[in-house]
Amino acid sequence: METNNDKLLKDFFSENKKEIVDFGFSQRVMRKLPEVTDHSWIVWIFGAIGVMLTILLGFQIGIIQYILLLLHIIPQIFIFIGTFSLSVISAAIVLIAQNKHLKLI
Repeated sequence: METNNDKLLKDFFSENKKEIVDFGFSQRVMRKLPEVTDHSWIVWIFGAIGVMLTILLGFQIGIIQYILLLLHIIPQIFIFIGTFSLSVISAAIVLIAQNKHLKLI
């Protein structure tokens, strides 16, 4: 939904758009810029190391064994309800974060 002011601003700037002559300066600068290399593999490696350390420390301290013991004691319906509720709440948070015009009240 576009407001009238937004439309007026877009119309004004599109009508008064002026090109600045740079005699190829922008193209020369773009050619001299270094190539961007992808370093996202570093995030995955440190993430994997973090997960492995967390699991290792969890077994070392005994937290993972305690969680597994709790999973046997807690009725399965509570686990299903908790999992479903967590996914619904997470989806609602993502929806609200993406849609800034959405009002809760």
